[in-house]
Amino acid sequence: MGVWDRRQGIAAIAFGVVLAMGLTSTSISAASGATHLAPRQAPAPHDTLAITASILYQGTAGTGEAYVYLADSHAALTNPVLVIEGFDIDNSMGWEELYTLLNREGLIETIRAYGFDAVVLNFTDGVDYIQRNAFVIVELIEQVNALIFPGTDIALMGASMGGLAGRYALAYMETQGLEHNTRTFISFDGPQKGANIPLGIQYWVAFFAPYSDDAAVLLAGLDSPAGRQMLVYHHTDPPTAMPTTDPLRAELLADLAAVGEYPLDCRKVAVANGSGMGQGQGFSPGDQIIQWEYEGFLVDVIGNVWALPDAGEQLIFHGLMDPILLPADELMVTVSGTGPYDTAPGGWRASMAQMDSTEAPYGDIIALYPNHCYMPTISSLALDTDDLFYDIAGDPDLLSHTYFDAVYFPAENQEHVLVTPENADWLLSEILWGTSAGIVAADHWMCRTPVIRAIHPNPARGAVQIHLSLPQPGHAHLSVYDIAGRMVAEVAETYRPAGDHRLTWDGTDAQGRQVGVGVYLCRLRVHDRVTTRPVIVVR
Repeated sequence: MGVWDRRQGIAAIAFGVVLAMGLTSTSISAASGATHLAPRQAPAPHDTLAITASILYQGTAGTGEAYVYLADSHAALTNPVLVIEGFDIDNSMGWEELYTLLNREGLIETIRAYGFDAVVLNFTDGVDYIQRNAFVIVELIEQVNALIFPGTDIALMGASMGGLAGRYALAYMETQGLEHNTRTFISFDGPQKGANIPLGIQYWVAFFAPYSDDAAVLLAGLDSPAGRQMLVYHHTDPPTAMPTTDPLRAELLADLAAVGEYPLDCRKVAVANGSGMGQGQGFSPGDQIIQWEYEGFLVDVIGNVWALPDAGEQLIFHGLMDPILLPADELMVTVSGTGPYDTAPGGWRASMAQMDSTEAPYGDIIALYPNHCYMPTISSLALDTDDLFYDIAGDPDLLSHTYFDAVYFPAENQEHVLVTPENADWLLSEILWGTSAGIVAADHWMCRTPVIRAIHPNPARGAVQIHLSLPQPGHAHLSVYDIAGRMVAEVAETYRPAGDHRLTWDGTDAQGRQVGVGVYLCRLRVHDRVTTRPVIVVR
């Protein structure tokens, strides 16, 4: 797991999800401090705001609705966290679905427990032009600012495409002199440098769309304005040997450049689901990923797909529909000069597994591998490199290669926009960043719980400074565990007064030996309260 923060003197306050939040069915792992929260049925939102953008894009106003879910202590919108939905291919996501996704690991309920109000934006058309939906975000920000007490700032988190639309919205407001009052902008596995659907699968969908309603729906998503704007490679008719982006992507990039690329007047944070350790997706560039071959009396069918090559030439799609008595329809697509996007480190999408689970009219579609890279890690962290396997964790000056002020990444690839125990902690830390003690302490959550506030440096090549906050005096036990749950070292076990403390772990185990490269967990226990924070050791 990786955490990088440019603000070295002002650590983000890390609160674990293991805190007493009034939630039920909470179990705590003693070794890691991880928390698993039982699923909770979506409650009704307290209000729904109808949003129609005042700013038109290409002559048309975008629309949406924002679900307002107040903290228990609030009767009206008081301390908002805006959450922007991502790419919704069939516009089927509503409050029930968005709440369920956001409340994995109890995230949305934890936010409310800290005294924040969740405002969740659902676009009317989740595959519309990103600029048009960004203006819906602008309208929402202005409506929210008009409803809350003057001077109250907000946090804004965009998931997936929402991270790109949120970036444009905030940067646009700054260039136009519009006050957004945003203290922190979080992009959660957002396509800052583009997203990836295997080009071979794109051609598979386009080839079989005339024969399948399901394939036609997927093709409409690929060919939607947002699909064409996000994908690093987009299928063409006829296919081209040197794949490229759709022209709509170039227009989006030009509009982003015109507003200065990124907002300046807020803290910018990127959280990735993709590995920062160079982990691929389990197959090699050019490997076959889908196999579908059927020979029958009435029809012969082929629908084979291969992953993109790493610069070389490669057949990526072979499609055939050869019905008896009718002319055969066949397409073979060979490309060269591409990057190995399909197997790159990144938040993954189970496109191949979904194809495998689809009942074919003839034969059986076989996924040779389940997942592919959907959101490359270098894209979600906006790194200024085209090396998809860049050594992110090993870069000692990572923040000099991104527009973001802090970036977070796991050791292993995760499902795209999956909320996990570790990134729930990261997201909560950044939502809390910059809030006044009065606001957070109003619900008494901050002042009840001891925390590891920060670890510097992280990643570390030697000793690290571990910053603690104890709201009350007590016996503090600080130790270090490996990811298998084995204790590596005891840093301190002593009575400490209330307040902030700084302890040092010298990077050695109990025998005084330097620990190996990898991910470790610093674990703080005070009375019955346990919190953890990861540290990466590099050499």
